[in-house]
Amino acid sequence: MPLKFKLFTFIFFVYSNLSFAQNPKPFALNRNVEIVTADPSNSYSILLADFLTEDTRKVFGTKRKKTLKQKIILRTINEKTTEISDEVFKKIDDSLTGKWEIFSYKNYKTKDIDYLIISGSDARGLAYGVFDLSEKIGVSPWYFWADVPIKTRKSAYSISDTISQTPSVKYRGIFINDEDWGLQPWAAKTFETDKKDIGPKTYAKVFELLLRLKANLIWPAMHPSTKAFYYYPENKEVADKYHIVVGTSHAEPMMRNNVDEWVDSTMGQYNYITNKTKILDYWKQRIDEIKDYENLYSIGMRGKHDSGMEGIKSKEEAVAFTNAIIKDQQNLLAKEMGKPKNTIPQVLTLYKEVLELYKVGLEVPEDVTLIWPDDNYGYIKNLSNATERDRTGGSGVYYHASYWGRPHDYLWISSTNPALMRFEMQKAYELGARNVWVVNVGDIKPLEYPTQLFLDMAYNISPFLKDEPTLSHLQNWTLKNLGNKNIGKILWKNYDLSFVRKPEFMGWSKVEPITKTAPTAFNLSENENRRSDFEELEKQVKKQRPNKKRYKDTYFQLVEYPVLAASKMNQKFLNLDLFYTEKPENRNDQNPNYKKALAAYSDIIKLTKTYNEEISDGKWNHMMSMNPRDLPVFKSPEELKDVAQKTSAAPNQKDIIILAGNYTVISYGASTFWQKISEPSINKHALVSKPFTLEEPLKNNLQNETYVEYELEIPVSGEYDINVQAIPLHPVNSKMGQKIGLQIDEKPSEIIDFETFDRSEEWKENVLSNKTIKGIKLQALEKGPHKIKISMIDPGVLIDAIIVSESK
Repeated sequence: MPLKFKLFTFIFFVYSNLSFAQNPKPFALNRNVEIVTADPSNSYSILLADFLTEDTRKVFGTKRKKTLKQKIILRTINEKTTEISDEVFKKIDDSLTGKWEIFSYKNYKTKDIDYLIISGSDARGLAYGVFDLSEKIGVSPWYFWADVPIKTRKSAYSISDTISQTPSVKYRGIFINDEDWGLQPWAAKTFETDKKDIGPKTYAKVFELLLRLKANLIWPAMHPSTKAFYYYPENKEVADKYHIVVGTSHAEPMMRNNVDEWVDSTMGQYNYITNKTKILDYWKQRIDEIKDYENLYSIGMRGKHDSGMEGIKSKEEAVAFTNAIIKDQQNLLAKEMGKPKNTIPQVLTLYKEVLELYKVGLEVPEDVTLIWPDDNYGYIKNLSNATERDRTGGSGVYYHASYWGRPHDYLWISSTNPALMRFEMQKAYELGARNVWVVNVGDIKPLEYPTQLFLDMAYNISPFLKDEPTLSHLQNWTLKNLGNKNIGKILWKNYDLSFVRKPEFMGWSKVEPITKTAPTAFNLSENENRRSDFEELEKQVKKQRPNKKRYKDTYFQLVEYPVLAASKMNQKFLNLDLFYTEKPENRNDQNPNYKKALAAYSDIIKLTKTYNEEISDGKWNHMMSMNPRDLPVFKSPEELKDVAQKTSAAPNQKDIIILAGNYTVISYGASTFWQKISEPSINKHALVSKPFTLEEPLKNNLQNETYVEYELEIPVSGEYDINVQAIPLHPVNSKMGQKIGLQIDEKPSEIIDFETFDRSEEWKENVLSNKTIKGIKLQALEKGPHKIKISMIDPGVLIDAIIVSESK
C-alpha cells in the first residue's frame, strides 16, 4: 500500500473514531448493563444506583452475559472517574453548573464499553435523571402506590444525549392531611405495624414517589391521629437520605407540630402575648435539632391547630403581634443557624384569617415567599399584583384536592376537576407564583391522578400553557399506567359529573355544624339524565376492564372504585329523590326506587370491602373508608328515608340558555380580550377575560372596546330576568374584582359582581355547585330580536352561559 494512501487511511480512521466518540449513536440500554457511581463514597448516588439496577432488572430480566459491555455512570457535577476523559466531564459540567435540579444524558463510547453518563446539577437533578429513565423504560412512578405493572422489554431502549430544563417551580410537593381514615390506619395496621403509625418506612415510600414524580417537598401528616414527624428521629434521617425538603403547614410555624408537641399542662398556653419565652424556646429546640437538614421554614403564627392566634382581640392587634413574631422568628433562625436570615428559605402561607391580616397591613419581609391559598375548593383566593411579583422571595400556591371543613368535606374519592386545577395553576404561574407549589392530597390514595397532574405542571408548565385540552394529559396517564388511552375518557366524564356535584355533596347537607341530608335540587329531568350518565359510565367501566390479570388490581384502584363508588352514591340519592316524590302510602320498604337506593348503598359496601381486603392480596387493607367522619351523606337509605316529601319539579322549558362561547360579535381592546375556552366549564363553551396581568380594572362605559354581543329572540312580550352563570373564581389579585358590564339593547349597562367572601352562605352554595348566577331582574322586553352585551371590567372572570327567564 502506498505511503500516501496509508497516511490517508490512518487520518480517516482517527477522525472517524474521534467523531464517533463525540457524537455516538444512542445508548442501547439492555439487560447487560452495569450501573456504577462516579464517586463510590456518595451515598445518595449509591441509593439511586440501587433503584436503577432494580428497575432495569425488573424490565429486562436478571439473566446477564458474563462479559458486560455497557455501563451507566451516575454523578453530580465535579465528580469524575478515570474511565472517562476529564474533557467530557468538563463539557457536561459547563452546561449544568449553577442550575437548579437539572440532569443530562451523555453517551460515550470506547473500544470495549458503551457508557451512558447521567449527571445532575445537584443531587435531586441526578435523581430525576435516574427516575426519568426508569419511567421511560417501563417503571411507573405509581408501581408501588397503585400497583402499576412494570412493562418488561426484550429489545433494547435507545437513549440519546439530552439535557433537561430547570423545573418551572422551585419547590414542588404534597401535604399529607386528614389522614385519620386512610394513610394512618393503613400504615399502623398493615404496612408499618412496628410503629403502628406513619413512620420512616412509610415516608421512605412517599419520598421515593416524590422523586419519581420529580417533586422535592413534603408537608408531613399532622393530625392528632399521627405522631409528629419529628417524634420518630428516623423520619428526618429518611428525608435527608432521599434529599427531600421538609416543610410544615400553614398552622405549624418553625417546623413544629403543635397538636402533638405543645402540651398546655406543662408548657402553658400557646399564647405569644403571655408565654413568649417558652414559645421561643420551643422553636429554638426544633431549629437546633434540624438546622443541618434541608428545610422550608413556615413563619408567622396561628392557633395550635387550624385556628386564629390565641389571645388576640382584633385584626389590628393580630397584625401588630404577627409583625413582631416574624421579626423574632427571623432573628432566631439567623442566630441558631449562623446564616443571614435572607439565605434561609422561609414561607408565609396566607391561609384563612392570615390573608385578611395581610390585606390590612401585615408586613412580610421581602425575602419570605408568600404562599397564596385556594378557598379549599380549588379556587385560588388571591395572587400577586405587579408590586408583589417583584418581591425577592416570590410567591407560591397551597392548593386542595381533598378537604375537611365547611361547607362540606370531600375526603373520600378523587373529585377535583382536572381542568379547574389546570386553569388555576396556569393562572398562578402567569402571575408569578413560581417558588412553592403544595397540594393537599389527603391520604395520597385515591388521589393518584390529581397528584400526578399537579406535580407535572409544577415541574414543566410549558405544555399546560397551550390550548391542548387537559383530557389529553389524563389519557396519556391511563395509557402509561393501564395500557389503555380510552380509560381516560371514563375518568374525565366522572370528573365532569362531579363538577356539577361531588359525590360527598349529594346529600345537600353541610358541616360545622353538621346538618341532616335533604332531597337534591335536581329536577326530574336532571335526575333522569344524571342517572343515565352514571349508568352509561358503569357500562364503560365494565367494558374497559383489562383482559390482562396484571392490570386488574391497578384498574380497580384508579378507575373502578372511584367511578363506581361515585355512581352508587349518586344513585342512592337520585333514587331516594324519586322515592320522596311518591304519595305517603307508597313510601315503604317495597318501593322500587327505595330498593334501588338500598342496592346502591350495598354496592358501596362491597366495593370498599374489595378495595381493603381483596385487591393486591390485601396490601391496601384499612386504606379505604367509605364514610370519613361518618357524616350524614354516607348513611344508609334506612337512616335517610324519613325526609320531607320532595315536589316533582319539572324544568322550566321557557328558559332561553345562550352558551357564553356562542357570541355573534366580539370586540378586542388594545391589550385586553375575551378568550373562548372549553374548560373549566359546565357547558364547555366558556369565555374568560384576559390578560390576568392587567394592572387596573377597565371602566364600564361606551369606550370599553372589550366586549361580546349575543342575539336574543324573545317569544312573548313581558318581563324577564337576564342572568349570567359564571364559574365562582376569586379576583386575580387585591386590586381586582369579579365584575362584568351587562347591557340589554340600548339600555344603560349595569355592573354585575360575582365576587363572594369567605364562608358566606352565597360562597358556600357556589363552591358546592361550582357555579354562581347573577344578573338583572325585571327587564321589560318586547317580542322579537334583542341584543345582550357583556363588557370586560376585571380580568379572570369566567362566564359559562346567559340564562333568560320569564320573571316570576
